Amino acid sequence: MSDLGSRLGPQGRALLHGGESDYPKATPQELDFLINDLRFPKPGTTIQTVLGYLYNYIPYIKHEHNLRLVIASFLNNPLCFGHQAPPMEQNYLILEVFKLITDKKLKISQPTLTIRNYYEVILTELTNFVSFNPTANSWKILPILSGLFLSNELRDQLYTEVSYLDYGWFFSDWDNKAKSLFKKALGLSISPSHSDNIINLSLLSFAVIFKKTENVEEYSGQVPSSFIIPKLVELIILNPEDSSAVIFKFFHLDPRDTQSMDIIQKEISQKPVIKHINKLSFLLEAYFQTLKLDSSSFEIVMDSLLKILDFNRRLCHNTQSSLFNSKGSTLDANPVHSVFWRSLKSLLFSEIIIFQGILTRFFSASRPSFFNLFGRRDLGRFESQYKQIALKILHSLYYVHFVMLSIGQGGFDSYNFVYYLTSELAHNSGIGFENLTMSLIGDYREVNLYPDVINSDYIAASKVLFVLGLWENYLQSKKANQIFIKEKIFGLAMDLADDRKYKEGDVVEAAHSVVLFCFANSTTNNTHETFAYVRLLLGQFPSRLSSHQLNIAIETLGKKLLSNPVQYLDEGYKDSAEEFIAFIYTEAEKTIPGQSIDTKQVIQSEISDPVAGSIAPEYEFAKRTTAGTSREAIIQALINLIPYFPLTHFTSWLDRIWELVKSSTPEEAEYLITTLWKALSENMDMNRVELGVRWWYEMRGMPETVKEVPARKEARL
Repeated sequence: MSDLGSRLGPQGRALLHGGESDYPKATPQELDFLINDLRFPKPGTTIQTVLGYLYNYIPYIKHEHNLRLVIASFLNNPLCFGHQAPPMEQNYLILEVFKLITDKKLKISQPTLTIRNYYEVILTELTNFVSFNPTANSWKILPILSGLFLSNELRDQLYTEVSYLDYGWFFSDWDNKAKSLFKKALGLSISPSHSDNIINLSLLSFAVIFKKTENVEEYSGQVPSSFIIPKLVELIILNPEDSSAVIFKFFHLDPRDTQSMDIIQKEISQKPVIKHINKLSFLLEAYFQTLKLDSSSFEIVMDSLLKILDFNRRLCHNTQSSLFNSKGSTLDANPVHSVFWRSLKSLLFSEIIIFQGILTRFFSASRPSFFNLFGRRDLGRFESQYKQIALKILHSLYYVHFVMLSIGQGGFDSYNFVYYLTSELAHNSGIGFENLTMSLIGDYREVNLYPDVINSDYIAASKVLFVLGLWENYLQSKKANQIFIKEKIFGLAMDLADDRKYKEGDVVEAAHSVVLFCFANSTTNNTHETFAYVRLLLGQFPSRLSSHQLNIAIETLGKKLLSNPVQYLDEGYKDSAEEFIAFIYTEAEKTIPGQSIDTKQVIQSEISDPVAGSIAPEYEFAKRTTAGTSREAIIQALINLIPYFPLTHFTSWLDRIWELVKSSTPEEAEYLITTLWKALSENMDMNRVELGVRWWYEMRGMPETVKEVPARKEARL
């Protein structure tokens, strides 16, 4: 169109710059040049050039006839709508340009064709065009209608809301007619007779206007979901140039290259699928929910999940071997890093939407009417299918967990729904869950558990964290296999909890939680493992573990061991309970008084007189609820075991604890006495309460009137 200005003459140039000729007889002749270029583009003309003509002309057209001519000519443009459809990415621009044209038309202040006539003419032309040849022409109108629909918000702001009587009924009627036309055309456009370029353009045009409250099957008509779902999966993740797979282009960029951002903008960020990834995922979610509960539908779901799994695996492995594999990537000031992580977050969110659709289908089918419709054998088959589906989803989440860690799970309700539901379903799969988790953490090809790797490789650590999280949930399930726990989980978790080898704090803490659940849910007591773990805990306190974490851990172990002690025949102790209490007592006894947990500074370097003499009848309990020194924390851990002390040695152990309190600093003693009273007065059976209270008042001479002690705060290790 570069030479069009010279060919149009004065009136034509006026039209080119925003208006039409004031001479009606000359206008069609001038528009002929535009129409000629639309119908018979010269060599070198591109789709972008054609759409540029439309954007510069259509908003300023004054006469209905001229708008009809322009729209009709465009619909016959061989570049956009020839016998062989161009790549989807090029024709997608039709959608964006018609939104821009309509936005411009809605805002224009010059006297032009009325808004009513503008909408009426376009809808009439599109309707007639489809009617002329529905099979060949339907797909061509979809991006045009989608562009107009996307302007509805601006349209309603400027017209409907301002003057509902003038525009409300008109636009409501127009929307209904346009939506009906869109549905008719869409059903004819997403058929096997069309090329992938046409199908993809049609699905994208549909996705950008689809609302979750709508019935997706009303749009696609007789086209089965079994055909549409694979096409959507391919559009979202498989096509190397048009799908989310363009993200892999990040791995060929140098974040330090100043031209990288230009490449990202052109080859990644502006790609239609990337721009509308969430809308495409909502559409796919809706189609998954329409599938019947039969074997063919199950195959469609599993095939889709396998493709997503393969995509996530490749994405994870590529990221792991790239410059983006660092924990601080999400905070990196480098713009390439920032765009990369934003792209991954958007991708993760879209996948969660898809998984949610698959799982929601199961729930919608699990209502009472569903159980009345199918027999017990069918229900068993469906449950088996969903266990397999759950395992595949968890496997996919494993590979994108490094993205999840950068976001944070809190508040991400859709992710939590998918994660916890699939975890629960997977637990019921028995050997399937066990084999999956061991392959994810025990297979050297997936994760190298060598400490130097976990300490320096963010994505390797994220994989380990994901499996530890699965195990933590599994250990709280009634389906947990004791043999699997003992032979597989415990040893790995114990090793990962050792901070002398593993320095990644999140991994160490997660491993501790798994170990504690192993002890809590074990049906047997292994004193050797228990004491080994207590030594590990004490070695990490207070440098890594807080006083709360230490207390929770020791109480968990003590409760388990003291409730069912192992009897000794030739040991120095009567049983494992007595040995355990003595072990903690010895650790407390040798802990230096006054050593602050936070600063490692001594509160009071010299201890003068025993503390017991300073306890007056008017004694008030300490206001502190958290241990401030190492000695306080370890003695408190021993005090918390009092409810489980054997009755035969109950008061004698209280006497020994009292000696520990007396040999502490005054500040520590005040806190420990508070903790001691709390243990004696709460959460014990009647026999121990009677012994404890009598010891408190009669043997120690503590005051009969005491102030209420604040409840102890618990912390999860």
